[in-house]
Amino acid sequence: MKSIINYHVNDPTNIGDLFSAPTLYFDFPGYSVERADIRTIKEEDIKGKHIIVGGGGLIFSRFLDNFSKLIEAKQQTKLIAWGIGQQIYGSYKLDDIHSFDYSQYTKGFDLVGIRDINYRDNWVPCASCMHTAFDKKRNIKHEFVVFSHKKFQIKIDGFPTMTNDNQDIEEILDFLGSGETILTSSYHGAYWGTLLGRKVLSFPFSSKFYTFKHLPGIFPVQKWIQPRINFSIFKKTLFELQYKNKFSCKVNDWQNFLQNCKSYPESLDENRERNHWYYSRILDILPEGK
Repeated sequence: MKSIINYHVNDPTNIGDLFSAPTLYFDFPGYSVERADIRTIKEEDIKGKHIIVGGGGLIFSRFLDNFSKLIEAKQQTKLIAWGIGQQIYGSYKLDDIHSFDYSQYTKGFDLVGIRDINYRDNWVPCASCMHTAFDKKRNIKHEFVVFSHKKFQIKIDGFPTMTNDNQDIEEILDFLGSGETILTSSYHGAYWGTLLGRKVLSFPFSSKFYTFKHLPGIFPVQKWIQPRINFSIFKKTLFELQYKNKFSCKVNDWQNFLQNCKSYPESLDENRERNHWYYSRILDILPEGK
Protein backbone atom coordinates (compact mmCIF):
# COMPACT_ATOMS: atom_id res chain seq x y z
CA MET A 1 0.00 0.00 0.00
CA LYS A 2 1.26 3.49 -0.85
CA SER A 3 1.96 5.89 2.00
CA ILE A 4 1.28 9.51 2.92
CA ILE A 5 3.02 11.22 5.79
CA ASN A 6 1.53 14.41 7.25
CA TYR A 7 4.21 16.62 8.79
CA HIS A 8 3.08 19.18 11.35
CA VAL A 9 4.18 20.35 14.78
CA ASN A 10 3.22 17.47 17.03
CA ASP A 11 3.14 19.41 20.28
CA PRO A 12 0.76 17.75 22.76
CA THR A 13 0.66 20.93 24.86
CA ASN A 14 -0.61 23.11 22.01
CA ILE A 15 -4.32 22.66 21.28
CA GLY A 16 -4.02 24.31 17.86
CA ASP A 17 -1.29 21.90 16.76
CA LEU A 18 -3.25 18.92 18.05
CA PHE A 19 -6.28 19.54 15.85
CA SER A 20 -4.86 21.27 12.75
CA ALA A 21 -3.43 18.27 10.89
CA PRO A 22 -5.67 17.81 7.81
CA THR A 23 -5.29 14.03 7.78
CA LEU A 24 -7.38 13.94 10.95
CA TYR A 25 -10.42 14.85 8.84
CA PHE A 26 -9.85 13.48 5.34
CA ASP A 27 -9.35 9.93 4.11
CA PHE A 28 -7.07 8.88 1.27
CA PRO A 29 -8.34 5.62 -0.25
CA GLY A 30 -5.56 3.27 -1.21
CA TYR A 31 -3.02 4.96 1.08
CA SER A 32 -1.78 4.37 4.57
CA VAL A 33 -1.52 7.67 6.45
CA GLU A 34 0.77 8.64 9.31
CA ARG A 35 1.46 11.90 11.12
CA ALA A 36 4.90 13.06 12.24
CA ASP A 37 6.58 16.07 13.78
CA ILE A 38 8.20 18.34 11.18
CA ARG A 39 10.98 19.08 13.66
CA THR A 40 12.21 15.47 13.54
CA ILE A 41 12.47 14.74 9.80
CA LYS A 42 14.64 11.78 8.82
CA GLU A 43 15.42 11.05 5.18
CA GLU A 44 14.75 7.34 5.64
CA ASP A 45 11.24 8.14 6.90
CA ILE A 46 10.41 10.12 3.75
CA LYS A 47 11.64 7.78 1.04
CA GLY A 48 8.88 6.65 -1.30
CA LYS A 49 6.12 8.54 0.56
CA HIS A 50 3.91 11.39 -0.51
CA ILE A 51 4.20 14.33 1.88
CA ILE A 52 1.54 16.69 3.20
CA VAL A 53 2.83 19.62 5.26
CA GLY A 54 0.11 21.10 7.48
CA GLY A 55 -1.29 22.47 9.65
CA GLY A 56 -0.24 25.43 11.70
CA GLY A 57 1.98 28.46 11.32
CA LEU A 58 4.85 26.53 9.78
CA ILE A 59 6.01 29.30 7.46
CA PHE A 60 8.45 30.61 10.00
CA SER A 61 12.24 30.88 9.97
CA ARG A 62 12.75 28.15 12.59
CA PHE A 63 11.19 25.63 10.15
CA LEU A 64 12.98 26.75 6.97
CA ASP A 65 15.66 24.05 7.28
CA ASN A 66 12.93 21.44 7.71
CA PHE A 67 11.25 22.57 4.49
CA SER A 68 14.60 22.35 2.73
CA LYS A 69 15.04 18.77 3.96
CA LEU A 70 11.65 17.80 2.55
CA ILE A 71 12.40 19.36 -0.82
CA GLU A 72 15.85 17.77 -1.02
CA ALA A 73 14.55 14.32 -0.08
CA LYS A 74 11.67 14.38 -2.55
CA GLN A 75 11.90 11.84 -5.35
CA GLN A 76 9.04 10.54 -7.52
CA THR A 77 6.44 11.54 -4.96
CA LYS A 78 4.13 14.48 -4.32
CA LEU A 79 4.92 17.29 -1.90
CA ILE A 80 1.83 19.23 -0.77
CA ALA A 81 1.26 22.15 1.62
CA TRP A 82 -2.17 22.29 3.27
CA GLY A 83 -3.34 25.21 5.40
CA ILE A 84 0.05 26.43 6.62
CA GLY A 85 0.70 30.10 7.33
CA GLN A 86 3.25 32.81 7.94
CA GLN A 87 4.49 34.07 11.28
CA ILE A 88 6.52 37.25 11.68
CA TYR A 89 7.49 38.17 15.24
CA GLY A 90 8.87 41.38 16.67
CA SER A 91 8.53 44.58 14.69
CA TYR A 92 6.64 44.32 11.39
CA LYS A 93 4.33 46.41 9.23
CA LEU A 94 1.23 45.48 7.27
CA ASP A 95 3.28 45.84 4.09
CA ASP A 96 5.60 43.10 5.40
CA ILE A 97 2.60 40.80 5.75
CA HIS A 98 1.10 41.49 2.33
CA SER A 99 4.44 41.27 0.52
CA PHE A 100 5.64 38.18 2.38
CA ASP A 101 7.80 35.89 0.21
CA TYR A 102 6.39 32.37 0.46
CA SER A 103 8.57 30.98 -2.33
CA GLN A 104 11.54 30.16 -0.10
CA TYR A 105 9.28 27.66 1.68
CA THR A 106 7.12 26.42 -1.19
CA LYS A 107 9.57 26.13 -4.09
CA GLY A 108 9.55 22.51 -5.24
CA PHE A 109 6.05 21.75 -3.93
CA ASP A 110 3.54 20.15 -6.28
CA LEU A 111 0.53 21.86 -4.71
CA VAL A 112 0.39 24.75 -2.26
CA GLY A 113 -2.54 25.78 -0.04
CA ILE A 114 -1.90 28.65 2.39
CA ARG A 115 -4.22 29.72 5.18
CA ASP A 116 -3.32 33.41 4.74
CA ILE A 117 -5.87 35.37 2.70
CA ASN A 118 -3.13 37.39 0.98
CA TYR A 119 -2.14 34.12 -0.74
CA ARG A 120 -5.28 34.43 -2.84
CA ASP A 121 -4.57 31.89 -5.58
CA ASN A 122 -4.75 28.94 -3.22
CA TRP A 123 -6.24 30.19 0.03
CA VAL A 124 -6.90 27.14 2.20
CA PRO A 125 -7.82 27.80 5.86
CA CYS A 126 -6.78 25.64 8.80
CA ALA A 127 -8.39 22.20 8.54
CA SER A 128 -9.47 22.25 12.20
CA CYS A 129 -12.71 23.81 10.94
CA MET A 130 -13.69 20.26 9.92
CA HIS A 131 -13.95 19.07 13.54
CA THR A 132 -17.48 17.84 14.28
CA ALA A 133 -17.53 19.74 17.59
CA PHE A 134 -18.32 22.91 15.62
CA ASP A 135 -21.73 21.46 14.72
CA LYS A 136 -22.98 21.70 18.30
CA LYS A 137 -25.28 24.63 19.08
CA ARG A 138 -24.00 26.78 21.95
CA ASN A 139 -25.87 29.49 23.84
CA ILE A 140 -24.35 32.83 24.82
CA LYS A 141 -24.00 33.17 28.60
CA HIS A 142 -21.52 36.06 28.97
CA GLU A 143 -20.96 39.40 27.30
CA PHE A 144 -17.19 38.73 27.22
CA VAL A 145 -14.88 35.76 27.73
CA VAL A 146 -11.07 35.91 27.81
CA PHE A 147 -9.10 33.16 26.04
CA SER A 148 -5.33 33.64 26.29
CA HIS A 149 -2.41 31.97 24.62
CA LYS A 150 -0.51 30.27 27.43
CA LYS A 151 2.65 32.30 26.66
CA PHE A 152 0.96 35.60 25.74
CA GLN A 153 -1.64 36.22 28.39
CA ILE A 154 -4.02 39.13 28.52
CA LYS A 155 -5.07 40.30 31.98
CA ILE A 156 -8.62 41.63 31.89
CA ASP A 157 -10.48 41.15 35.14
CA GLY A 158 -14.13 40.41 35.70
CA PHE A 159 -14.77 37.91 32.91
CA PRO A 160 -14.54 34.11 32.57
CA THR A 161 -10.98 33.14 31.64
CA MET A 162 -9.25 30.18 30.01
CA THR A 163 -5.92 29.54 28.24
CA ASN A 164 -5.04 27.32 25.31
CA ASP A 165 -3.18 25.07 27.74
CA ASN A 166 -6.47 23.18 27.93
CA GLN A 167 -6.31 20.03 25.75
CA ASP A 168 -10.05 19.37 25.40
CA ILE A 169 -11.31 20.99 22.19
CA GLU A 170 -14.97 20.51 23.06
CA GLU A 171 -14.47 22.20 26.42
CA ILE A 172 -12.65 25.06 24.67
CA LEU A 173 -15.40 25.49 22.08
CA ASP A 174 -18.04 25.42 24.81
CA PHE A 175 -16.11 28.19 26.57
CA LEU A 176 -15.62 30.29 23.44
CA GLY A 177 -19.23 29.81 22.43
CA SER A 178 -20.46 31.02 25.81
CA GLY A 179 -19.23 34.53 25.05
CA GLU A 180 -20.91 37.13 22.88
CA THR A 181 -17.45 38.62 22.27
CA ILE A 182 -14.16 36.75 22.71
CA LEU A 183 -11.04 38.60 23.87
CA THR A 184 -8.08 36.48 22.82
CA SER A 185 -4.34 36.37 22.21
CA SER A 186 -4.61 32.89 20.66
CA TYR A 187 -4.69 32.45 16.87
CA HIS A 188 -6.96 29.44 17.15
CA GLY A 189 -9.01 31.19 19.80
CA ALA A 190 -9.73 33.89 17.23
CA TYR A 191 -10.26 31.38 14.40
CA TRP A 192 -12.50 29.02 16.32
CA GLY A 193 -14.47 31.84 17.92
CA THR A 194 -15.17 33.24 14.46
CA LEU A 195 -16.27 29.82 13.19
CA LEU A 196 -18.72 29.70 16.11
CA GLY A 197 -20.28 32.95 14.90
CA ARG A 198 -18.95 35.07 17.76
CA LYS A 199 -17.34 38.49 17.62
CA VAL A 200 -13.62 38.48 18.37
CA LEU A 201 -11.15 41.09 19.59
CA SER A 202 -7.62 39.75 19.11
CA PHE A 203 -4.41 40.80 20.83
CA PRO A 204 -1.70 39.90 18.27
CA PHE A 205 1.81 38.69 19.03
CA SER A 206 2.72 37.86 15.41
CA SER A 207 1.67 38.65 11.86
CA LYS A 208 -0.68 35.67 11.61
CA PHE A 209 -3.53 37.54 13.31
CA TYR A 210 -3.72 39.87 10.29
CA THR A 211 -4.04 37.07 7.73
CA PHE A 212 -7.58 35.79 8.38
CA LYS A 213 -10.12 36.05 5.61
CA HIS A 214 -12.76 36.74 8.26
CA LEU A 215 -10.72 39.33 10.10
CA PRO A 216 -11.29 39.75 13.85
CA GLY A 217 -11.06 43.07 15.61
CA ILE A 218 -7.46 44.00 16.35
CA PHE A 219 -6.21 45.55 19.56
CA PRO A 220 -2.92 47.28 18.63
CA VAL A 221 -0.56 45.73 21.17
CA GLN A 222 2.44 48.02 21.49
CA LYS A 223 4.75 45.50 23.11
CA TRP A 224 4.70 42.12 24.81
CA ILE A 225 6.76 42.24 28.00
CA GLN A 226 8.21 39.48 30.15
CA PRO A 227 7.07 39.95 33.77
CA ARG A 228 9.89 40.32 36.28
CA ILE A 229 10.31 39.69 39.99
CA ASN A 230 12.80 41.81 41.92
CA PHE A 231 14.38 40.55 45.11
CA SER A 232 15.42 43.53 47.23
CA ILE A 233 16.67 44.35 50.71
CA PHE A 234 16.52 47.90 52.06
CA LYS A 235 15.44 49.11 48.59
CA LYS A 236 18.53 47.62 47.00
CA THR A 237 17.88 45.06 44.25
CA LEU A 238 19.85 41.88 44.84
CA PHE A 239 18.74 40.06 41.71
CA GLU A 240 15.90 39.91 39.21
CA LEU A 241 14.04 36.99 37.65
CA GLN A 242 12.09 36.90 34.40
CA TYR A 243 9.22 34.52 33.80
CA LYS A 244 10.44 32.24 31.01
CA ASN A 245 8.08 32.09 28.01
CA LYS A 246 5.54 34.32 29.73
CA PHE A 247 4.55 37.68 28.28
CA SER A 248 1.94 40.30 29.05
CA CYS A 249 0.84 43.57 27.48
CA LYS A 250 -0.97 46.75 28.40
CA VAL A 251 -4.66 46.51 27.60
CA ASN A 252 -5.73 50.08 28.33
CA ASP A 253 -8.88 51.21 26.50
CA TRP A 254 -9.51 47.82 24.88
CA GLN A 255 -13.23 48.67 24.84
CA ASN A 256 -12.53 51.35 22.21
CA PHE A 257 -11.72 48.65 19.66
CA LEU A 258 -14.92 46.63 20.05
CA GLN A 259 -16.50 48.66 17.26
CA ASN A 260 -14.23 46.82 14.82
CA CYS A 261 -15.49 43.40 15.89
CA LYS A 262 -18.12 41.65 13.80
CA SER A 263 -19.51 38.15 13.47
CA TYR A 264 -19.23 36.06 10.32
CA PRO A 265 -22.08 33.51 10.36
CA GLU A 266 -20.98 32.24 6.95
CA SER A 267 -17.40 31.50 8.02
CA LEU A 268 -17.76 27.86 9.09
CA ASP A 269 -19.38 26.74 5.84
CA GLU A 270 -16.98 28.80 3.75
CA ASN A 271 -13.88 27.43 5.47
CA ARG A 272 -15.13 23.86 5.25
CA GLU A 273 -16.05 24.19 1.58
CA ARG A 274 -12.58 25.49 0.80
CA ASN A 275 -10.95 22.52 2.53
CA HIS A 276 -13.16 20.12 0.59
CA TRP A 277 -12.18 21.90 -2.63
CA TYR A 278 -8.50 21.55 -1.81
CA TYR A 279 -8.92 17.90 -0.85
CA SER A 280 -10.37 17.18 -4.29
CA ARG A 281 -7.39 18.90 -5.90
CA ILE A 282 -5.02 16.69 -3.91
CA LEU A 283 -6.84 13.55 -4.98
CA ASP A 284 -6.47 14.70 -8.58
CA ILE A 285 -2.68 14.76 -8.39
CA LEU A 286 -2.10 11.69 -6.23
CA PRO A 287 -1.51 8.56 -8.33
CA GLU A 288 -4.52 6.27 -7.93
CA GLY A 289 -5.74 8.67 -5.30
CA LYS A 290 -9.27 9.01 -6.56
